[in-house]
Amino acid sequence: MDNIIQLPLGALAANCYVVPGEDDMAVVIDPASSAEVMNIMDRDDMEVGAIIITHGHFDHFAGVAELRERTGAPVYAPDLDSEMLTSSDKSWAWFMQGTSFAPVTPDCVFTDGAEFTVCGVTFRVMAAPGHTAGSCLLFCEKFNAIFSGDVIFQNSIGRTDGYSGNDRQMLETLSEIKLLSGNWQILSGHGDITDLELEKRYNPYLR
Repeated sequence: MDNIIQLPLGALAANCYVVPGEDDMAVVIDPASSAEVMNIMDRDDMEVGAIIITHGHFDHFAGVAELRERTGAPVYAPDLDSEMLTSSDKSWAWFMQGTSFAPVTPDCVFTDGAEFTVCGVTFRVMAAPGHTAGSCLLFCEKFNAIFSGDVIFQNSIGRTDGYSGNDRQMLETLSEIKLLSGNWQILSGHGDITDLELEKRYNPYLR
């Protein structure tokens, strides 16, 4: 597997991303369920080497506990959203009707400016609060990709009315995004893949 695989999963079609790494290992970002991820692993003869959660809403981590149990892969998550990962109320688990809440305690937490390498793939963290306090952008130069969680979507942005959401912080985050440059793909938590320059040009929240 040479390219990132996008998998819309769960009741809210949250995007899970399977990022190929070294030695037939993969990094899995925001798995809302484990079955589809394991099907990809079996199909491509890969193993899950790490799991990353972009923020603390249950539609993005509903499958993490089971996937970690099945693979033994460590879980990485933003420090400021850690409390949401163990709370059905704070994580909006009620949006995922029919899915039992499965709390997660991360093996590793990250903060703004952190850089970590898993499965031979390096990620750089930029804090992007607003949707949640711990929301972030994960930059991956190997694939010219920004994993944006629910911070920014194609022509839209994440809502700010949930636990730890904040309008003012979102405006500050958008101001920071406007200053970014480069040939970056944006792989968001819902919807289609887009790119930074298109969003700076056409996203009404960045103009």
